[in-house]
Parts: sequence; C-alpha cells; structure tokens
Amino acid sequence: MELSPAWAQQAPWWTAVWQPLLHHQGLEVTYIFYPEADGVHNGVVLRVHNQRQKPIAYRFEVVFRAADGSEHVEAVSDTLAPGAMRTGDLSGLFWIPFRDGRSLAELGLRKVRVEEVHF
Repeated sequence: MELSPAWAQQAPWWTAVWQPLLHHQGLEVTYIFYPEADGVHNGVVLRVHNQRQKPIAYRFEVVFRAADGSEHVEAVSDTLAPGAMRTGDLSGLFWIPFRDGRSLAELGLRKVRVEEVHF
C-alpha cells in the first residue's frame, strides 16, 4: 500500500489579504484598503465575522481620518448568525470616504457594542 504525505489544513489563500482591525467579544473585524477603489480615490471594505456559537447584534462607528486630521464617520449595525460573515457594498461595509482629493491616513472603530441576541 502506498501512502501519501498528510498536509495540515491551511486557511484559504484569500484570508491573508484581510488585515486585522478588531477582535471584541467574539466579533472579528478585518479590512482591505484599496488605494484606487474607483480608479482615483481610496476605499475600504470591512469584513465582520461572528466567531461565537450564538447569534450576536453589533454596532460601531468606523472612523476614517485624512492626513490633515479631518474625519469622516460611518455608523454600522447588524446581526450575525453563529459563524456567519458579511462583507462588501451590499452589506453596507464598503466606503470611499474622501472624494475631494484627501487621502486616507488612519482607520479605526469606536463605540463598539456586541450583544448576544435571542431570535
């Protein structure tokens, strides 16, 4: 009998492109920065992932800070089933915060709330 070498299970290739932003009470938030999301302006997409075994409700503010110190803030809130992930424009998680020539210098979250929900 011929045996093949065993390979450890590896994360999918696409997980490496997501940068960590927050891990709080079972909610993981990661992001991808696009230097020219629309061909000109900076853009950001978030991915939210419920790592709990129970459904959660979450809310937070995304803070986009330009190099000159000015800010643009977006509110995010939703629910996630156990193990569920959301990302992209259809989930309200993609932004081009500055369309006036300013560049994105910093990205952060504030007012983060995570609660278990019962459906």
